[in-house]
Amino acid sequence: MPLPVALSLIDVSVYYGARAALERVSLDVRRGEIVGLLGPNGSGKSTTLAVAAGVLDPATGAVTVEGRARGVDPAAFARRVGLVPQEPALYDELTALDNLRFFGELYGLAGTELRRRAARALARVKLSDRARDRVGTFSGGLKQRLNLAAALLHDPPVLLLDEPTAALDPASRDALFADLARFRDDGHAVLLTTHHIDEAESGCDRVAVLETGKLVACGAPGELLRPRAAERAVLYGHLRARPPRYLERAIRHRLAPGAALEITGRRLRLSADTSEDLGLALALLLAEGVELEAYRTPAGALERALREPTEQTEPTPC
Repeated sequence: MPLPVALSLIDVSVYYGARAALERVSLDVRRGEIVGLLGPNGSGKSTTLAVAAGVLDPATGAVTVEGRARGVDPAAFARRVGLVPQEPALYDELTALDNLRFFGELYGLAGTELRRRAARALARVKLSDRARDRVGTFSGGLKQRLNLAAALLHDPPVLLLDEPTAALDPASRDALFADLARFRDDGHAVLLTTHHIDEAESGCDRVAVLETGKLVACGAPGELLRPRAAERAVLYGHLRARPPRYLERAIRHRLAPGAALEITGRRLRLSADTSEDLGLALALLLAEGVELEAYRTPAGALERALREPTEQTEPTPC
C-alpha cells in the first residue's frame, strides 16, 4: 500500500519578470521517501524548494502539506515543514545546545518540552557529545548536521534541504545521507536539491529532473535507465584542493578527443569514450599534481539515462 503523500506541488509556475523560473511543475513527496531535485544551476531547483517551504508564493498552482494549503493557515503550514538552507544558519559564538534553544523558541517551544526536543534532535544527528561546544569550533560537516537538527526540532513531516552536501567532504556527505535515511525510515518526507548525479542515484528513492524550469523526467534512478549500444566511461572524484584555473585549461587541451573534465568546487567528473581513454585522462591529472581524496567509477543508471534526455511537450507529473 502506498505511503501517504506529505508534500504536493500542483501545476506550480513561478515568474521573475517575463522569465519563467518554474513552468507547471507537479510533484508529490510521500512519507518514508527521499526525493532528489536534480538539475544544473538555474534549472529551478532552489525556486522549487522555496515554494515548497512557503517562503515564495507561486504565480499559478498550489502547494499542500498533508493536504493543507499554506494560504489557509500559514503558521500551521510552517510547523509542518523543516528547511535546511545551503549555508548553515547558526551562531558560531553559541553552543550547539544554545543554538537549538534559540530556534526552538522561534517555533514556540519552551521549558521542559524544548529541552527534551533539543536533546532528541542532537541525538538524532549524533552530536550529543558536542552539545556544550561552541559552534565556531565545528567543521563544515558538523555544522550541517546541527543545521539539520534545528530543522527537526518541531518534528515536521516534511524536510527540505537545499544543496546539503555542497561544502562537505566524502565522509561528511555519507554521514549526512545516513542521517537522512534514518529520518526517511522514521516516516519523514525528504526533498533535497543537488546537481550531482552520483549523489541523486545513491541517496534518493526517486529523482525529479529539472531543466530550465520544467520537469523533464521523474522516477526511481533505475527506471530512468535506457539501453545504449555503447557506454561512456565516467569517474567521479573529490579533490584535496581545486587546481588553478590555468592548470584545468591546460589539462583539458591535452585530453583525448571525446574526453571531458568538469570541476565544481572540489568535486570532479571525468568522462571519456572508452575506459582506456579514461585511464589516460586520470594518469594525466595525477602527473600534473592533481590529488584525489576519493573517486568511484563507473557511471550508474541515472548518468546513462540523462545523457539522452527525452524531449517532452507536456509537463511531467511526479
